[in-house]
Amino acid sequence: MTAPETVPTTDAPRPSRYSMGSLSNMLRSLLFMGLLVAALVAIVPRISEVDRPAVDALGKARATMTQTGGTLELPQGLGDGWVPTVATYGPGTEGVPTFTTVWETPEGGDIALKEATEVTEGWVDRSVNDGAREGSVTVGGRTFERYVARGGSQVSYVERSGDTTLVATGTAVEAELKTFVAALREVTPAP
Repeated sequence: MTAPETVPTTDAPRPSRYSMGSLSNMLRSLLFMGLLVAALVAIVPRISEVDRPAVDALGKARATMTQTGGTLELPQGLGDGWVPTVATYGPGTEGVPTFTTVWETPEGGDIALKEATEVTEGWVDRSVNDGAREGSVTVGGRTFERYVARGGSQVSYVERSGDTTLVATGTAVEAELKTFVAALREVTPAP
């Protein structure tokens, strides 16, 4: 009779100290992950502001005037630091065709100029960011309705002339807004 064959027994491998889940191991892992995140944050560039290139607001206004047969106004002679960054024509709030330009001011604010005909009250409300009317202001011989949005962070000037409405609004200080609307002149058609 032969002896039953025996299978050699080996000791099971010891589990890793790191897989046992001790508090000290967890803290080491968190420290290592924190160092990795800190290194990534240190090497990734951060942008504090986006430079918007200037656009040809006058060219867009002239093209829009040719397309619509209407008239438009733009500021003229503002000087250095006033940069048009947006110039569009298309359906605005409630489908009202709107010519819009946005200007960066010397102090870093923005002023949006919106011009449209046959506007609705909803269009005006949205254009002034649902601001409340707070009287009127006269600038350069023109009288504008003055609106202030909640918190006072946005002041808007609205001029209604015939069936044309003009809204100048933005985050610029009010002195810059006055300078902007005082410089508004009718755009001459392209030669």
